[in-house]
Amino acid sequence: MFPALGISLLSPLAVNAVEPDYAVGWDDLFDATRADAAEPDNREHQTRRLSSLSSNRVAGPALSLSEGMALSARQRRRLKADAAAELVRTSFAKAPDEKERFRVADKALARYEVLLADWATQAQARDDYTRARIDRLGALLVRKRYRDVINEYEALLAEGHELPDYALRWVASAHLGIQEPDQARVLFGQLSSTAGQPLLTLDQEQEPFWALLESERHALAAREADRIVETSPWQRYHFGSPIPQPNDRWLMGRHLQVNYLLAANDLPAAQALAGDMVSSAPGNQGIRIAHASVLNARGLPRAAERQLKIAEALSPSYLDLERAQAYVAMNLQEWRQMDLLTDDVMARSAEDLASRRLDHYRNVHRKYELRVSGSKGIQSDSPVSGSKDVRGSTVLYGPPMVENWRVFGGYDFASSEFDEGKGINQDVRGGIEWRSRDNWAEVEIANRHFHHGNKIGVRLSAWHDFSDHWRMGGSVERLSRSTPLRALRNGVTADSAEVFVRWYHNERREYRLSLASGRFSDGNDRFEYTLSGKERLWTTPRFTLDVLPTIAGSTNSEVNKPYYNPGKDITAIPVLLGEQVLHRRYDTVWTQQFMGGAGAYWQEWYGTGLISLLGYGQRIRWNGVLDAGVMLMWDKRPYDGRRERNLSIAFDMNFRF
Repeated sequence: MFPALGISLLSPLAVNAVEPDYAVGWDDLFDATRADAAEPDNREHQTRRLSSLSSNRVAGPALSLSEGMALSARQRRRLKADAAAELVRTSFAKAPDEKERFRVADKALARYEVLLADWATQAQARDDYTRARIDRLGALLVRKRYRDVINEYEALLAEGHELPDYALRWVASAHLGIQEPDQARVLFGQLSSTAGQPLLTLDQEQEPFWALLESERHALAAREADRIVETSPWQRYHFGSPIPQPNDRWLMGRHLQVNYLLAANDLPAAQALAGDMVSSAPGNQGIRIAHASVLNARGLPRAAERQLKIAEALSPSYLDLERAQAYVAMNLQEWRQMDLLTDDVMARSAEDLASRRLDHYRNVHRKYELRVSGSKGIQSDSPVSGSKDVRGSTVLYGPPMVENWRVFGGYDFASSEFDEGKGINQDVRGGIEWRSRDNWAEVEIANRHFHHGNKIGVRLSAWHDFSDHWRMGGSVERLSRSTPLRALRNGVTADSAEVFVRWYHNERREYRLSLASGRFSDGNDRFEYTLSGKERLWTTPRFTLDVLPTIAGSTNSEVNKPYYNPGKDITAIPVLLGEQVLHRRYDTVWTQQFMGGAGAYWQEWYGTGLISLLGYGQRIRWNGVLDAGVMLMWDKRPYDGRRERNLSIAFDMNFRF
């Protein structure tokens, strides 16, 4: 049986070709040490002590004791290999500072470099040379040299060597370290089919779960987490103590269940389980961090921040805590706090995958941001959009300046054919954006070139978050971008003002009410209101179904204008939106969307008519730097009592570089 941390336990060394005939163990080591101390010059006592040290894996002192003793070359090689393996075993032990583990692993690697160079050309040392190469994988893993671990493993396989279970675990861990969960899952599967599993640390025991979860085997991952919980009592008794103690293995299993629910998109269940664990063990920092992570994933960063602040009292410099705080600070637009936390994490654990991922998203925040969107009418001739309509918008944001500020510039284009001729509008715009905790604002100046010349427009937009659930905002515009293109074609401009309030419950439910007023240059005053929302109907790990209800209406003070402006109208339509994951690997997600809805449109003097809508699209999100999608839309609805059919395609992209 292999011992904890995976270093092989050799048979007791045969010193001077004499196999010991006594039982090995700590009692024997104690007896041999006392005998050697009483008669330090007794060769038999030295030999017995050396064998007992080796049998009990006290390899460093055994090697030191062997100096000056007459040993064969094979025995000397075994002692050196045992001492190097002991360093590897020590490097896996928990330490307050990870740099200490790295120091021990570096010492082991330096020793292996000497041993391998010495044994590579010795035919009689072939077995010890192979064993040293295998045990060296552990030191490479501790130093997070994952690719070196995999390359050496593949080289050993190519030479026909079979690796023991402990080494296969190291290789599987290396695959997880470079985000290759499928290869790790295969290796862990090989281990589960063999007998004689080693005693594992908690970190090692949960790795098969992560391999399953990260390779999108959600059902198997759930089964693995449940197995750990079911085979672990929540309390255990330590030898010699009548007082029960919490079982860390049971707690680990429950923690894995929370992570499974997060990955499976069952966030309400994840929050309920994590909250129950926090109330049961309020002094456990890891549980509270997990609870905060669930809250942050649900779009509740302030609630997450409060949980992390409580956890901070237990150990303020814990790396997992600081990483969680940095992500929450990012969502709260606390840029200075995010930088300080990320800098500290990188200074202490730059090799960790979790730290590198955090630093990646911090760097994404610092990049340029390009936003592109547009639409093209394929078959349309409504009084609103016209025919052969093309619309596009491009805006480029610069990197943050003095934490909260970004400058931007953009270009918008719109073109369509109407009964009275072609309408074209081109906007060249620029401005500055301000982002801080609870607040966002933009000021923009635009030159609008349309059918009747150039005019300068100005826009001010802002919002404020009162809590995780409530946001209020609005905008005022001179020469509003929402002015219908047909109005601009006929020389009519408009100024506008809008206010909105948003209530956000969580990722499954939210509603937004907006009120807007527009004053057209031809004397028409328009008032618009919209109530829209989202309700989650169904969730699986790879599919979600939402209903998007919308009620909207408008009134116009003037009618019979050269653009569509009914005296009064109301639209009510619920839309079903389904999203299916086609491919997902960490932060790369490819999805397809299905949209369908039916509702009613009422227009003064024309009565009520049916609205029907269908859509299909696809979207790709890649590594936090690209979010792009395209959707084909078909709808049929009445305008002035006549049902019009529209077929169009729309796209959008957000790219960081």
